[in-house]
Amino acid sequence: MNQKILANILLISTTILWGTSFIITKTLTQTLPIFLYMTLRFSIAIIGFLPYLYHFRRIDKKSVVGGFLAGLIFFVSMVFQTAGIQTTSAGKAAFITALGTIIVPFIAWIGFKRKINIRIWIALPFCFIGTSLLLLEGESGIVIGDFLVLGCAFFYALLIVFNDKYVRLVDIYVFSVFQLITISLFSIISSIIMNESFNFSTVDYSFWLIMIYMSIAVTTCTFIFQNWSQRHQGPSETAIIFTLEPVFAVLFASFILGNETMTLFGWLGCLLIFVALLITVIKKQNNKN
Repeated sequence: MNQKILANILLISTTILWGTSFIITKTLTQTLPIFLYMTLRFSIAIIGFLPYLYHFRRIDKKSVVGGFLAGLIFFVSMVFQTAGIQTTSAGKAAFITALGTIIVPFIAWIGFKRKINIRIWIALPFCFIGTSLLLLEGESGIVIGDFLVLGCAFFYALLIVFNDKYVRLVDIYVFSVFQLITISLFSIISSIIMNESFNFSTVDYSFWLIMIYMSIAVTTCTFIFQNWSQRHQGPSETAIIFTLEPVFAVLFASFILGNETMTLFGWLGCLLIFVALLITVIKKQNNKN
Protein backbone atom coordinates (compact mmCIF):
# COMPACT_ATOMS: atom_id res chain seq x y z
CA MET A 1 0.00 0.00 0.00
CA ASN A 2 1.19 3.50 -0.82
CA GLN A 3 2.72 4.99 2.33
CA LYS A 4 0.74 8.24 2.06
CA ILE A 5 -2.54 6.30 1.74
CA LEU A 6 -1.66 4.18 4.79
CA ALA A 7 -0.67 7.33 6.67
CA ASN A 8 -4.07 8.86 5.89
CA ILE A 9 -5.91 5.72 7.08
CA LEU A 10 -3.94 5.68 10.34
CA LEU A 11 -4.53 9.40 10.92
CA ILE A 12 -8.28 8.99 10.36
CA SER A 13 -8.27 6.06 12.81
CA THR A 14 -6.49 8.34 15.26
CA THR A 15 -9.24 10.97 14.99
CA ILE A 16 -11.91 8.34 15.69
CA LEU A 17 -10.09 7.11 18.80
CA TRP A 18 -9.50 10.68 19.97
CA GLY A 19 -13.15 11.45 19.31
CA THR A 20 -14.17 8.92 21.95
CA SER A 21 -11.73 10.34 24.50
CA PHE A 22 -13.48 13.65 25.23
CA ILE A 23 -16.64 12.29 26.80
CA ILE A 24 -14.77 9.42 28.50
CA THR A 25 -12.21 11.80 30.01
CA LYS A 26 -14.93 14.18 31.19
CA THR A 27 -16.80 11.28 32.82
CA LEU A 28 -13.74 9.74 34.48
CA THR A 29 -12.39 13.01 35.87
CA GLN A 30 -15.64 13.81 37.63
CA THR A 31 -14.33 11.57 40.40
CA LEU A 32 -10.70 10.80 39.50
CA PRO A 33 -8.29 13.76 40.05
CA ILE A 34 -6.88 15.20 36.83
CA PHE A 35 -3.15 14.55 37.31
CA LEU A 36 -3.76 11.10 38.79
CA TYR A 37 -5.88 10.30 35.72
CA MET A 38 -3.07 11.46 33.44
CA THR A 39 -0.51 9.47 35.44
CA LEU A 40 -2.51 6.25 35.06
CA ARG A 41 -3.35 6.84 31.41
CA PHE A 42 0.15 7.61 30.17
CA SER A 43 2.00 5.18 32.45
CA ILE A 44 -0.15 2.25 31.30
CA ALA A 45 0.34 3.44 27.72
CA ILE A 46 4.08 2.79 28.05
CA ILE A 47 3.30 -0.93 28.54
CA GLY A 48 1.82 -0.95 25.04
CA PHE A 49 5.29 -0.28 23.64
CA LEU A 50 6.83 -3.44 25.14
CA PRO A 51 6.67 -5.29 21.78
CA TYR A 52 8.95 -2.57 20.37
CA LEU A 53 11.68 -2.76 23.01
CA TYR A 54 14.19 -3.96 20.41
CA HIS A 55 14.03 -0.47 18.90
CA PHE A 56 15.90 0.82 21.95
CA ARG A 57 19.08 -0.48 20.35
CA ARG A 58 18.76 2.68 18.24
CA ILE A 59 18.46 5.05 21.20
CA ASP A 60 20.31 8.32 20.68
CA LYS A 61 20.42 11.86 22.02
CA LYS A 62 17.94 13.18 19.43
CA SER A 63 15.33 10.60 20.43
CA VAL A 64 15.70 11.36 24.13
CA VAL A 65 15.79 15.16 23.84
CA GLY A 66 13.10 15.26 21.17
CA GLY A 67 10.87 12.90 23.12
CA PHE A 68 11.31 14.97 26.27
CA LEU A 69 10.44 18.26 24.54
CA ALA A 70 7.48 16.77 22.67
CA GLY A 71 6.29 15.13 25.89
CA LEU A 72 6.50 18.43 27.75
CA ILE A 73 4.44 20.20 25.07
CA PHE A 74 1.93 17.34 25.05
CA PHE A 75 1.73 17.41 28.86
CA VAL A 76 0.90 21.14 28.91
CA SER A 77 -1.67 20.63 26.13
CA MET A 78 -3.34 17.78 28.02
CA VAL A 79 -3.42 19.72 31.28
CA PHE A 80 -5.23 22.60 29.56
CA GLN A 81 -7.69 20.25 27.88
CA THR A 82 -8.38 17.98 30.86
CA ALA A 83 -8.81 20.93 33.22
CA GLY A 84 -10.93 22.81 30.71
CA ILE A 85 -13.29 19.96 30.03
CA GLN A 86 -14.35 20.04 33.68
CA THR A 87 -16.45 23.16 33.11
CA THR A 88 -17.34 22.88 29.44
CA SER A 89 -18.95 20.20 27.31
CA ALA A 90 -16.97 17.48 25.54
CA GLY A 91 -18.38 18.57 22.17
CA LYS A 92 -17.41 22.21 22.66
CA ALA A 93 -13.95 21.19 23.88
CA ALA A 94 -13.42 19.12 20.73
CA PHE A 95 -14.30 21.94 18.33
CA ILE A 96 -12.24 24.49 20.25
CA THR A 97 -9.30 22.06 20.24
CA ALA A 98 -9.75 21.71 16.47
CA LEU A 99 -8.78 25.37 16.09
CA GLY A 100 -5.23 24.06 16.32
CA THR A 101 -5.63 23.28 12.61
CA ILE A 102 -5.79 26.99 11.85
CA ILE A 103 -3.01 27.80 14.30
CA VAL A 104 -0.52 25.35 12.69
CA PRO A 105 0.23 27.50 9.59
CA PHE A 106 0.85 30.58 11.77
CA ILE A 107 3.32 28.71 13.97
CA ALA A 108 5.05 27.39 10.83
CA TRP A 109 5.13 30.96 9.49
CA ILE A 110 6.58 32.46 12.68
CA GLY A 111 9.03 29.64 13.33
CA PHE A 112 10.05 28.58 9.82
CA LYS A 113 8.95 31.49 7.58
CA ARG A 114 6.48 29.31 5.67
CA LYS A 115 4.08 31.40 3.61
CA ILE A 116 0.45 31.42 4.78
CA ASN A 117 -2.00 30.59 2.01
CA ILE A 118 -4.73 33.14 1.30
CA ARG A 119 -7.39 30.56 2.21
CA ILE A 120 -6.15 30.50 5.79
CA TRP A 121 -6.92 34.22 5.99
CA ILE A 122 -10.36 33.54 4.48
CA ALA A 123 -10.97 30.88 7.13
CA LEU A 124 -10.09 33.17 10.05
CA PRO A 125 -13.41 35.13 10.16
CA PHE A 126 -15.32 31.83 10.25
CA CYS A 127 -13.09 30.67 13.12
CA PHE A 128 -13.49 33.92 15.02
CA ILE A 129 -17.29 34.07 14.71
CA GLY A 130 -17.68 30.33 15.33
CA THR A 131 -15.46 30.43 18.41
CA SER A 132 -17.30 33.49 19.72
CA LEU A 133 -20.63 31.67 19.40
CA LEU A 134 -19.20 28.62 21.17
CA LEU A 135 -17.77 30.73 23.99
CA LEU A 136 -21.14 32.42 24.50
CA GLU A 137 -23.12 29.19 24.08
CA GLY A 138 -25.44 28.11 26.88
CA GLU A 139 -27.03 29.81 29.85
CA SER A 140 -23.74 30.01 31.73
CA GLY A 141 -22.15 32.09 28.96
CA ILE A 142 -18.36 32.33 28.94
CA VAL A 143 -16.67 29.74 31.17
CA ILE A 144 -13.01 29.41 32.12
CA GLY A 145 -12.95 25.89 30.66
CA ASP A 146 -13.42 27.23 27.14
CA PHE A 147 -10.30 29.38 27.42
CA LEU A 148 -8.29 26.54 28.94
CA VAL A 149 -9.18 24.38 25.94
CA LEU A 150 -8.07 27.25 23.66
CA GLY A 151 -4.69 26.97 25.38
CA CYS A 152 -4.74 23.26 24.56
CA ALA A 153 -5.38 24.08 20.87
CA PHE A 154 -2.31 26.31 20.74
CA PHE A 155 0.04 23.82 22.38
CA TYR A 156 -1.24 20.93 20.28
CA ALA A 157 -0.65 22.95 17.10
CA LEU A 158 2.87 23.55 18.38
CA LEU A 159 3.25 19.80 18.91
CA ILE A 160 2.17 19.03 15.32
CA VAL A 161 4.82 21.40 13.95
CA PHE A 162 7.49 20.12 16.36
CA ASN A 163 6.74 16.48 15.56
CA ASP A 164 6.94 17.19 11.84
CA LYS A 165 10.54 18.29 12.30
CA TYR A 166 11.59 15.52 14.69
CA VAL A 167 9.88 12.30 13.59
CA ARG A 168 11.85 12.30 10.34
CA LEU A 169 15.13 12.25 12.28
CA VAL A 170 14.55 9.67 15.02
CA ASP A 171 13.21 6.17 15.72
CA ILE A 172 9.50 6.87 16.28
CA TYR A 173 9.11 4.12 18.91
CA VAL A 174 11.95 5.38 21.09
CA PHE A 175 10.74 8.94 20.53
CA SER A 176 7.17 8.01 21.55
CA VAL A 177 8.22 6.15 24.71
CA PHE A 178 10.24 9.13 25.92
CA GLN A 179 7.23 11.33 25.23
CA LEU A 180 5.09 9.08 27.42
CA ILE A 181 7.74 8.84 30.14
CA THR A 182 7.96 12.64 30.23
CA ILE A 183 4.18 13.08 30.45
CA SER A 184 3.91 10.40 33.15
CA LEU A 185 6.68 11.93 35.27
CA PHE A 186 5.28 15.45 35.08
CA SER A 187 1.80 14.09 35.83
CA ILE A 188 2.81 12.16 38.94
CA ILE A 189 4.94 15.07 40.22
CA SER A 190 1.99 17.42 39.69
CA SER A 191 -0.34 14.95 41.41
CA ILE A 192 1.95 14.82 44.45
CA ILE A 193 2.28 18.61 44.57
CA MET A 194 -1.51 18.98 44.36
CA ASN A 195 -1.89 16.33 47.09
CA GLU A 196 -4.38 14.36 45.02
CA SER A 197 -5.94 11.17 46.37
CA PHE A 198 -8.42 8.54 45.20
CA ASN A 199 -9.93 5.43 46.80
CA PHE A 200 -9.28 2.69 44.22
CA SER A 201 -11.13 0.14 46.35
CA THR A 202 -14.39 1.76 45.25
CA VAL A 203 -13.94 0.98 41.54
CA ASP A 204 -14.70 -2.25 39.70
CA TYR A 205 -13.18 -4.01 36.68
CA SER A 206 -15.05 -1.73 34.24
CA PHE A 207 -12.97 1.24 35.48
CA TRP A 208 -9.75 -0.58 34.62
CA LEU A 209 -11.11 -1.72 31.25
CA ILE A 210 -11.84 1.91 30.40
CA MET A 211 -8.39 3.01 31.60
CA ILE A 212 -6.75 0.29 29.48
CA TYR A 213 -8.77 1.45 26.47
CA MET A 214 -7.75 5.09 27.08
CA SER A 215 -4.13 4.06 27.61
CA ILE A 216 -3.50 1.43 24.94
CA ALA A 217 -6.01 2.27 22.19
CA VAL A 218 -6.41 6.03 22.57
CA THR A 219 -2.82 6.74 23.63
CA THR A 220 -0.32 4.03 22.60
CA CYS A 221 -1.92 3.30 19.23
CA THR A 222 -2.49 6.94 18.36
CA PHE A 223 1.10 7.84 19.32
CA ILE A 224 2.37 5.16 16.93
CA PHE A 225 -0.17 6.03 14.22
CA GLN A 226 0.49 9.77 14.37
CA ASN A 227 4.28 9.70 14.69
CA TRP A 228 4.67 7.12 11.91
CA SER A 229 2.19 8.91 9.65
CA GLN A 230 3.85 12.29 10.07
CA ARG A 231 6.99 10.81 8.54
CA HIS A 232 5.02 10.33 5.33
CA GLN A 233 2.59 13.25 5.53
CA GLY A 234 3.12 16.99 6.10
CA PRO A 235 1.94 19.01 9.14
CA SER A 236 -0.76 20.90 7.24
CA GLU A 237 -2.16 17.68 5.72
CA THR A 238 -2.07 16.05 9.16
CA ALA A 239 -3.93 19.00 10.66
CA ILE A 240 -6.53 18.79 7.88
CA ILE A 241 -7.28 15.13 8.60
CA PHE A 242 -7.56 15.99 12.27
CA THR A 243 -10.54 18.20 11.41
CA LEU A 244 -12.58 15.00 11.65
CA GLU A 245 -11.81 14.71 15.38
CA PRO A 246 -14.45 17.19 16.65
CA VAL A 247 -17.09 15.62 14.41
CA PHE A 248 -16.46 12.19 15.92
CA ALA A 249 -16.24 13.76 19.40
CA VAL A 250 -19.69 15.33 19.09
CA LEU A 251 -21.14 12.08 17.73
CA PHE A 252 -19.78 10.12 20.68
CA ALA A 253 -20.57 12.80 23.29
CA SER A 254 -24.11 13.53 22.09
CA PHE A 255 -25.42 10.32 20.54
CA ILE A 256 -23.26 7.24 21.23
CA LEU A 257 -21.51 7.39 24.62
CA GLY A 258 -23.15 10.45 26.14
CA ASN A 259 -26.22 12.65 25.92
CA GLU A 260 -24.75 16.14 25.83
CA THR A 261 -26.77 18.91 24.22
CA MET A 262 -25.94 22.32 22.77
CA THR A 263 -28.02 25.37 22.01
CA LEU A 264 -28.57 26.67 18.50
CA PHE A 265 -25.69 29.13 19.04
CA GLY A 266 -23.42 26.22 19.92
CA TRP A 267 -24.33 24.19 16.85
CA LEU A 268 -23.92 27.28 14.64
CA GLY A 269 -20.51 27.91 16.16
CA CYS A 270 -19.49 24.30 15.46
CA LEU A 271 -20.71 24.63 11.88
CA LEU A 272 -18.74 27.82 11.25
CA ILE A 273 -15.57 26.31 12.69
CA PHE A 274 -16.05 23.21 10.56
CA VAL A 275 -16.53 25.43 7.47
CA ALA A 276 -13.22 27.11 8.30
CA LEU A 277 -11.57 23.70 8.55
CA LEU A 278 -13.08 22.63 5.23
CA ILE A 279 -11.63 25.73 3.59
CA THR A 280 -8.17 24.42 4.46
CA VAL A 281 -9.10 21.10 2.82
CA ILE A 282 -10.14 22.89 -0.39
CA LYS A 283 -6.84 24.74 -0.31
CA LYS A 284 -4.92 21.47 -0.33
CA GLN A 285 -7.06 19.92 -3.04
CA ASN A 286 -6.56 22.93 -5.29
CA ASN A 287 -2.82 22.80 -4.76
CA LYS A 288 -2.80 19.20 -5.99
CA ASN A 289 -4.79 19.91 -9.15
